[in-house]
Amino acid sequence: MNRSAYALARFYAKLALRNPATLFAMGGAIGYTVLTSMDEATRLQHSGLRLNLLEVMFHIFDNPLYTTFGLFVPFLIIVSPLFYIKDLERLIAYRASHRSNLWIAKVLAIVQITIVFLSTAFLIALAVTALQYPVAFEWSDAYAHLAKSSTNPAERPDYRVANAYLYQTHNPLSVLVLQVLLFFASFVLVGVLSAVFAQIFQRPAVTLILVAMYWIIAQTPAGMVPPVLTFLSPQAHLLLQIRSSAFPFAVSFLYLVPTLVLSFLLGQMKTKRAILG
Repeated sequence: MNRSAYALARFYAKLALRNPATLFAMGGAIGYTVLTSMDEATRLQHSGLRLNLLEVMFHIFDNPLYTTFGLFVPFLIIVSPLFYIKDLERLIAYRASHRSNLWIAKVLAIVQITIVFLSTAFLIALAVTALQYPVAFEWSDAYAHLAKSSTNPAERPDYRVANAYLYQTHNPLSVLVLQVLLFFASFVLVGVLSAVFAQIFQRPAVTLILVAMYWIIAQTPAGMVPPVLTFLSPQAHLLLQIRSSAFPFAVSFLYLVPTLVLSFLLGQMKTKRAILG
């Protein structure tokens, strides 16, 4: 990898992020879904169960509605133009010393866009919640109360806010670090797989459908699809509510990281074999 790959990656990233109207719409979608996701935490606060800032942030990003419509859909819209600029890539390939620079640059651009996008989402959620909840780096009494009652969800409909396994085995800062890494790996994987599917099928609609199915299959009701298919969805690895001794963070990293590496290698192989002339 040389300097031209980095320069091309910056070009790709600017191409995806250059539309202010799109970014404004994505910011509005993120802000709206954050506010929607806060309903449960607000209800608990009104009930006298006051969570701290990190716990509320965990709850917001643990909402499948938010991660799908507030994060996944806008992210896919932002990165999708990168996959269908063949005329431009023919010119770049003609001038580039290594055709593999095209793929490396595209992946680096996806990484850059992921960092910008997720950082923006986090800052929006933080801006909404920072003045309403106390800052603390230990589990609150409210979270402890909910975690202890979460073993019987039928009697406690608010169990989803807390997780007894996390309360017993992790502190909030370690959960924060692990979740940041998982979100980063999951969205980079979605972007890279989208690029690979675009190379294979050459049809935007097919790519979007496949990637969307890959993500939302985690929301399929239990029993409708084999559990292994749910496990394959990156979204399933972002939900704190399903963490347990049988599904620790290590399992998610052992799936997401090798899958990301294999996707990168597959895309690199396809790019080297592509005829761009």
